[in-house]
Amino acid sequence: MEMHAERTRECVKYWHIVRTRVSLMSQVGLVSQNALMRQTSVQRYYPIFLTLAVGAIMQGCQSSKWERGRMSHLPVNNSSTPTQRAPAKRKVPAAPTRKTVLQPNRPLPANDTTPTSKNEWVPLHYWASSQNLGSLRRVSKEQFHLVTRWGVFGLAAKSRHANFNGSRFYLGYPLLLTNGLPYVHMLDAEKNFRPMIGWTERVPRKRGVICIDPGHGGDNRGTKSILGNHFEKQYSLDWAVRLKPELEKRGWTVVMTRKHDKTVSLTDRVKFADKYAADVFISLHFNASGKGAAGLETYCTTPRGMPSTLTRNYADPRRVILPNNQHDYRNMQLAARVHHSLLRNVGMADRGIRRARFMSVLVKQKRPAILIEGGFLSDPKEAKLVASAAYRQRLAEAVAAALN
Repeated sequence: MEMHAERTRECVKYWHIVRTRVSLMSQVGLVSQNALMRQTSVQRYYPIFLTLAVGAIMQGCQSSKWERGRMSHLPVNNSSTPTQRAPAKRKVPAAPTRKTVLQPNRPLPANDTTPTSKNEWVPLHYWASSQNLGSLRRVSKEQFHLVTRWGVFGLAAKSRHANFNGSRFYLGYPLLLTNGLPYVHMLDAEKNFRPMIGWTERVPRKRGVICIDPGHGGDNRGTKSILGNHFEKQYSLDWAVRLKPELEKRGWTVVMTRKHDKTVSLTDRVKFADKYAADVFISLHFNASGKGAAGLETYCTTPRGMPSTLTRNYADPRRVILPNNQHDYRNMQLAARVHHSLLRNVGMADRGIRRARFMSVLVKQKRPAILIEGGFLSDPKEAKLVASAAYRQRLAEAVAAALN
């Protein structure tokens, strides 16, 4: 069709050119009368010429359409090479699916805002058996013992209080009792139970450097003894001085954030431990509180997603990941070793291993870190003990014994 149309357009164009030239030549007398007569004949038959041209175009269209219809059933091959049949696809058998074993769990209560992926509760007996840790025994309706080869956990439903081999610690969430079975939060299982079981492991040494931090100093006197004009900064420094040779006997290189009565900021204490690339950081303090408070406390950083044991009216953002959280396991393990040694060698009341986020001297550390409260200067009996050099020596020996 395209070819016929092109030829017709060329013919019409040629006819117009001839007619124009003949007309111009006749006007200037360059063409004869016969030529003019021939032009007139062409003009006369011009409609007939156009009719024949259109007919030829239509004939071409019909011919092309017929050709296409006759060949439409044939396969199309745009390439110059013969068409080859594609090989049949081989059916590949599907890979066997692996069955997923779902652990029984229970959603958190509606008032819990824990933002972790382990936002679940698990039956305590199921978790213990799945980890080959031991067996659960019921002591009473709401009290249980988790018996392991490393020791015994004492637990009570609806309570955060717990103990391991007689040493007290605090759960992040109270143990739940559902259909008579105790459920534990997975954060407690992984961040409390597991490191407590590993308390017999030795504290890892890389460079063998330990940083001892006598609390307060200089203008920051700390708490005042109820018995007189003596302050926490004096007792904590003496404790550190006594601890240093005990640790050196056990192969540690000891650095101290202060060796004299001077002011050292909390930020500088952290930088000091960084400067010497210490493997472990231990801060030494004495306590004060209301009437009746007495005993030993050991602190470490609260894991992400878990509420702190102590806040002192500071914010306690559970979603925050603190620098020291990368050592959650070693923090609790170190705290368990030291706290257990203090109770065994000093014989003070047990106030437990506790968690806090507001202690910047701990939470910014890049190593396992704990803070020890060696007694209450607000309690007359304990204030008298703390004032004794013999007691502070026992404190030093107990801490060193945990770091063999």
